[in-house]
Parts: sequence; structure tokens; C-alpha cells
Amino acid sequence: MVPIPDFMMKKKRILPLLLALTLIVSGLPLAVHAEESTQPGELSPQTESSDASDAGEPLDDAKSDQETAAKSNASSTSETASSEQQPSSEETESTQPSTEDTQDQDEETTKVVTIGNDLSEKQKASMYEYFGTAPEQVKTIVVTHADEVHYMEGIATAKQIGKTTYSCAYVEPTESGGVRVKTANLNFVTSAMIASTLTTAGVENCNVIAACPFEVSGTGALTGVIMAYEKANDQNLDEGQKEAAMEELITTGNLADSIGQEQAIDLVNDVKTQVIGDKLTDPAEIQEAVEDVAKDHDVNLTDSEKEQITQLMEKISQFDYDLGTLKDTLNNLDGKLSGLSGIWHSIKSFFVGNGNGILSDTNDDALGDDVITDSTVDDSGFKDGLWTRIKNFFTGSDDDSE
Repeated sequence: MVPIPDFMMKKKRILPLLLALTLIVSGLPLAVHAEESTQPGELSPQTESSDASDAGEPLDDAKSDQETAAKSNASSTSETASSEQQPSSEETESTQPSTEDTQDQDEETTKVVTIGNDLSEKQKASMYEYFGTAPEQVKTIVVTHADEVHYMEGIATAKQIGKTTYSCAYVEPTESGGVRVKTANLNFVTSAMIASTLTTAGVENCNVIAACPFEVSGTGALTGVIMAYEKANDQNLDEGQKEAAMEELITTGNLADSIGQEQAIDLVNDVKTQVIGDKLTDPAEIQEAVEDVAKDHDVNLTDSEKEQITQLMEKISQFDYDLGTLKDTLNNLDGKLSGLSGIWHSIKSFFVGNGNGILSDTNDDALGDDVITDSTVDDSGFKDGLWTRIKNFFTGSDDDSE
């Protein structure tokens, strides 16, 4: 037997490599569905309490890596400006310097940033720094208080809507993987709540960051995310689904006050999955599903809470959702990785990174030492190609020891 070189003995992750090579050599199919696992300023002195809600706000292989890199470097000038999202929002669009390689421009997706109108210029700059981008590299929408009122009036209370708009968002459309979300300085709305409600709005695949330079509740963050998604995809989501999404966010938040955030999110998602999967439309059947799920979760709901969830699900039941796509996102929230899918995800993340795009590029230091973050994904990993990682592993030229 040929002795194993010393540098290989020092590698902490030799098993994933050997398994990857075994799969490649044996010709086993590698097209598995790699779901993501969960894990759970000087900006200006904050003049309002930390629970202000915006004072209410409210790579499958090397070829794929190369194509992805080409897309991200392509000129954003190929995009055509979509119609204004709301008459009250201010919008500015910036383009990246053009490149010689334009063959993928037709397939290019646009990254969009939304900025809270009431932030100072310095705070706005800090958000671009946190997102890991710059105004000239993305399209930008300024979200106003009037935009939030348009989306949330009649669903949220005046206190939840607030009088100012601070939250910002960064959206990157994707082709697969469901909705993946990271938040910063949102102390009430979680990444899981945003991800779940976006599926209700009709969003199937995208990476989302929702953040603020200082702590706010985040109840208004969904407004900017939806506006950014529509701009990035040059299309409008169904108004009824957007309304249902806003109602889901508020319903889940209200329920969290009595049973806790995690329980509230899990309960609402499980009821939603059953309603969509079983195609329930009758109010009595929907209420029975609510009661059954609550029993499974060992949760005692008040009559008012049952009614609120039932009414929400009646609205959701009116729309046609793809249950498989919905589960892509819900599996992100639950961290459901198993079997070959989980093994391949670990191997791919080791060599090429996790494919989380903008979620992996944030700069937490830009928001100070006290930033609080929450994410539906594990944003660790490597960003270079699979074959580069394999070559470096065998040559010993890449020391990734911790």
C-alpha cells in the first residue's frame, strides 16, 4: 500500500472528499436536491426604544461556477426598467460597468436594494456596506412610509405600521433552493417569518437580506422585500397573495406573543402546508386542520386565535401554490437534510460553497458591535470551484485549517 502523504493526514475533512471522489468515479447520479440547513452603530444614536417597529416597522460543477461568475459580472444595463412599484416610492437605478462578455445578459438576474426613506445618508451608506455592494452595482428603490401604509393598512395596526420607514432589503432572484433569508437588527420579525410569508406572496426562489442600521421590530420589512423582488423580476406579484402574505406576517407575530415565535411559525406553516396539500377550502375543514395542528404542537389556542388563523388560511386556499416549491422553503426553515441529499450538500459546500449568494457576502462590522443577526441558512463555505478545491486538496496548496 502506498503511504498516505503527511499533508493529507492533517486534513480535517477527508471523508467528504473521499466520498465525493467515490461518487464521481462510480458514476452515481449527483443531481440530488441539496436543501439548506438552518442555524438559527457609529450609525447615529438611536432616539427611539429598541423595540421600535421602524418605530413600528411593522454549483453542481466547475462549469456552473464559471457560468455563475460570468452572470454576476455581466452588465446590468441589459435590464429594462419595470413600471413604478408604487406612486409614492422614489426609485433610482444604477448600472455596472459593461463587460466584453455579454452572452449571458439575457439570462442575467438583477439584484435590487431597498432603502428606508427616513435613514440618514450615513446610515444609508452603512447599509450598502453591510450588504457587500454599492449603489452603482445594484438597482435601488427608496421605500417610503406611504408604501408601507399601502401594503399594510387594514391588516396591521397604526402602531405596527408606525410613522417612519427605516428597514432596508437586498434581493437576489435565484433559479432554485426556495426562499432563503438573513436578517440584521430585526428584533421581532425573524428570517423564518419573512421566508414563509414570501412563499404566500407567490415568491418561489430568491435570496433575501432584511436589515436596519439599528434595532427595529421589522414588521415593515416585508414591504421593501416584495417591492425589490418585483423590480428584480420585472413583474408584479398577485395583489391578493401579497395581502395574504402581510396578513400572515401580522397573524404569526400576534400569535408569537402568546405561544412564542418558533411555535407560532411552525404552527402556521404546518397548517398552511396541510391546507395547500389537501386543497382545503371549506372553512369548517380549515378550522379542523387548525385545531388538529395545534393539538399536535401541544398548543392551546383561544377561540380568537383559531378564528384569525382560519380566516388567513381561507384567503391562502384561494390561490394555486406549488406544494413542492413551498416545501423547498419550509425545509430550509426546518433544516431537513437527510440521506444522500445531506451528504452531497456537505460535499458541495466543502468544495464550492453553499450557493447562498448575497447571504454569504454581508459585512456585520458595518453595523457595529451589537448587531443581531438571524438566518434560515448556513452561510459558511468556499466560493471557488469544485475542481480547484480537489486540486488544492491533493497538492496541499490550500491550508484551510481552523
